Amino acid sequence: MRRRPLRDELRDVFDDLSEPAHPALSARIRERMAGPPPSPRTPRLAVAVALVTAAVLVGSLVFFSRHAAAPRTSPAGGPGPTVGTVSPEAPTPAPTAVAGGPGGTGATPSPGATLAGFTCAAQSGGGAANAAAPVGVTAVRLGAQSGFDRFVIELDGPVPHFDVAPQAGATFTQDASGARVTLRGSAGLLVTLRGARSAGTYTGPADLRPAGTPVLLEAGQVGDFEGVVHWGLGLSHAACFHAYTLAGPSRLVVDVQT
Repeated sequence: MRRRPLRDELRDVFDDLSEPAHPALSARIRERMAGPPPSPRTPRLAVAVALVTAAVLVGSLVFFSRHAAAPRTSPAGGPGPTVGTVSPEAPTPAPTAVAGGPGGTGATPSPGATLAGFTCAAQSGGGAANAAAPVGVTAVRLGAQSGFDRFVIELDGPVPHFDVAPQAGATFTQDASGARVTLRGSAGLLVTLRGARSAGTYTGPADLRPAGTPVLLEAGQVGDFEGVVHWGLGLSHAACFHAYTLAGPSRLVVDVQT
């Protein structure tokens, strides 16, 4: 069923309710009502909702586009490990020295706490002794370090069997004469290398008295006979020590706790 135009219905209602009007006024009203119908207007509420929805969509697109384009930063890491310079004569984690070697005797511990790897008993290690082809001693040195005094014998081949034995005094017996040699100090360490020699390879002093070493006061060679080299160390007091070997060059190292 087709509905009548709104203007026709209004015209009928107007004719029924009003009295006869002035002809000119009636004609004007009819002319207005006969004109083109007004264009429909969008309700203001609908327009406002549409604008808000569009703004939300645009904001969402801008937000996600910025976060997608932003580069991901990796978490800041801490400083890398510092690589220190290791002394060529620093103690190795697994020294070849063995506490309580053959012929060793005990010693009175020093008053301070014993450092890691240090002991007050005799120590031994090294390779097999070869008296027929002894390795040559090339250098001997000593000096103060942090927490200990160090004695080093450098050789031109692998370190042969060694013994480091503590003793109550600083007096040693010299090979092969049997003469008594007394070094500075009130206690001592006897260092023995079997399968080694000094004659013809070592040209340094046979007696060393360093400055600034609080415990190791003097070192003297007290034997170089038939493939056996002896060095005596005079100590200010009985102290624990750490004997071990190093390579490149080959060395026997004795660290005495201060």
